[in-house]
Amino acid sequence: MELSPAEHQLLQAHHLALFEGCVVFDTQPPIDAQALARVEAHLAGPVPAGLLQLWQTCFGGRVGYDLEVVYDGHRHPFSFSELFYPDSDGYRDLWGWIEHELEQAEEAAREQGRPWSGKLDYLPFAGFEYLERLYVCVTPGPDHGAVIAWSRGLPPAWAGSLHQDSLARIADDVGGLFRLLAYEEDPFDPQAEYSSASELLEALDELEGAGEVGVALKARLEALLRQRLLDWRPALADGSLAHQPRLRQLAMLDAAEQGDIPRLQTLRDAGCDLTETLRGRGASLESCLQHGHLEAASWLLDQGVPVQADTLLVGAAQITPALAARLLGMGALSEPGAVLSAVAQDHMASAEVMTRPLLEASPASASALREALLERAEQQRRDAKRIKAGKLFSNRSAVDYLAEAERIDTLRQRLFT
Repeated sequence: MELSPAEHQLLQAHHLALFEGCVVFDTQPPIDAQALARVEAHLAGPVPAGLLQLWQTCFGGRVGYDLEVVYDGHRHPFSFSELFYPDSDGYRDLWGWIEHELEQAEEAAREQGRPWSGKLDYLPFAGFEYLERLYVCVTPGPDHGAVIAWSRGLPPAWAGSLHQDSLARIADDVGGLFRLLAYEEDPFDPQAEYSSASELLEALDELEGAGEVGVALKARLEALLRQRLLDWRPALADGSLAHQPRLRQLAMLDAAEQGDIPRLQTLRDAGCDLTETLRGRGASLESCLQHGHLEAASWLLDQGVPVQADTLLVGAAQITPALAARLLGMGALSEPGAVLSAVAQDHMASAEVMTRPLLEASPASASALREALLERAEQQRRDAKRIKAGKLFSNRSAVDYLAEAERIDTLRQRLFT
């Protein structure tokens, strides 16, 4: 995108920048020689050309796009919102992240009993708080400049999410990373509940204060954003959808999240595989269950869509007793977390169905269920006290917490007395 000198000046005045066809906002000034030397003093090699080009455009800022990272078959929506820079107000600034990585590298070398150079092989340069980070390889060699994604695993209660820290190489260089950025949904759709572009669009709105030239520049930048929209609808209309993996996955994901049976059938007839992994390790069935579309989930089962081990846990909060029994009969596994999810939503009959395989499996399994019920009930009562004391803030009241504890106790007494 070619910009006039006046447009360049306007971008800088509004802390905006362009890099590889993407708009960066809340930008910082380009890196200077002193800061570059300070960074490279900690590295095993020079800052790669791709990252240097980004830093010469803006040495930090914020990003408002979608990024999917595949970790060993797990499709993960990666939160990439910040380009680290010195003295930022993020979880850590750039120097803080470098110090953190140096400490981690030194500790790893000590535990493995190997010498350490005191330099980083991988430089953290972007991410989201402490949950997601992007690194660039700085070690001289064939991987120099490659971008590595890291995500922290979440507790097992987060059904369908990553449950262990994960790494994946996602691009050969920083430019390639930015070319991966896209929009899974239209960021300009007024009906959308959430968009990764929301704050970016607010930043673009500020251009209108610069008069006609600002309004014109805003329109050009918005057109640039629209080019990143992954719109599956034209591909469905022209018959090419089944041959475009990312678009067909998004089409099936949208249909499943809406519980749209006619559209799921249309997609199947268009050559899409309803068992394809769409989010996490789940397919259309898991997406339907996660969003409470039980009729669509039952339809998918009728079509022969297979059940995964964690399918029940994904849908435990909404599921009916009959559907729970059907999933268990088809190979889904139960666990205490699934039972507790059902109890939390007052689906007691479904919860009881999910307890049966745990009670029948072994004394150890039954004991684990009993302990989980006891622990959760006690936790709910503790949280209720904290809410009453003004020490815990929640969208649920203390009465809600106590009611859930009572439901858990009732179930436990029925099962174990």
